[in-house]
Amino acid sequence: MTEPLSPQAERPPIRPLTTGEVQALLDGREDALAELREEITANFTAGPGAVLLRGIDPDLFGEGRFASALARIGGWLGSLAIQSPQGERVARVERKPGDPTARGTYSDAELRPHTDLHDILALACHRVAASGGESLLVSARDLYAAVRHEAPDLLAVLLKPYVWGGNPALQSANRPRPRLPILFPPDAAHGAQVAYNGYFLRRGGEAAADVLARFDALAQRLADQTLFNLIPGDMLFWHNWSWLHGRMPFVDREDRPRLLFRLWIRSILAARADPALVELGRRMDEDHKITSQWEKASP
Repeated sequence: MTEPLSPQAERPPIRPLTTGEVQALLDGREDALAELREEITANFTAGPGAVLLRGIDPDLFGEGRFASALARIGGWLGSLAIQSPQGERVARVERKPGDPTARGTYSDAELRPHTDLHDILALACHRVAASGGESLLVSARDLYAAVRHEAPDLLAVLLKPYVWGGNPALQSANRPRPRLPILFPPDAAHGAQVAYNGYFLRRGGEAAADVLARFDALAQRLADQTLFNLIPGDMLFWHNWSWLHGRMPFVDREDRPRLLFRLWIRSILAARADPALVELGRRMDEDHKITSQWEKASP
């Protein structure tokens, strides 16, 4: 059983969709979604920067219209970024059996708390696993407070900038990346922010292994208090630099394997992230474009 959230833990609000809103999403009618759009925009402009939409029957929509509804809502927040050299903007998150190199998107393994590389992320659950697969969100605010309280000696190290390495699967893997702190303290412009991806930081080669291990352990302890289940039809949106995300390992059903849809979004709303963080997403978009062009040019 999933542990209940700590009373102190920040969590995304759940926004139940009305019957009329679900029907409007099904029909593609923007006029009936004005109130929902206003609420979500306000959440990401001046609110917690995360929301869980609940109330859709994904079987009624089918895979195609469910993914399209997710993309429509994501478009209220910004431009949908390309997620691979193949050009997909709505990615399928599902296990690929028999692929021992599968990472993240196509794996059933645990994904420890981390950030990705774009402003806003979204996951929509179409089918759940037979067991496991719980999601987690850890707010940067809670994370910053925990480091200050429990590991103050670590704070100065986390505020130092580190280079992020590239993805060896991309032709642009050796291009220089921005140097970023792991933690950004709160200031007048935005709350605490976090930029933590152990894979890219280790490839960058500047962050000490013991620093990453200590931070990872602290983040995981907070994550263990914030596990929750996405149920079929749930659509979760969050500001990537304000929340770490991840999931627990899972076991698939034979006949209906776990399936989620994912968005990466370049925000068009009031900036709530450090410019260097926004630059990281721009570089990733360039990486995919370069690799795509290289693949098209290959014989």
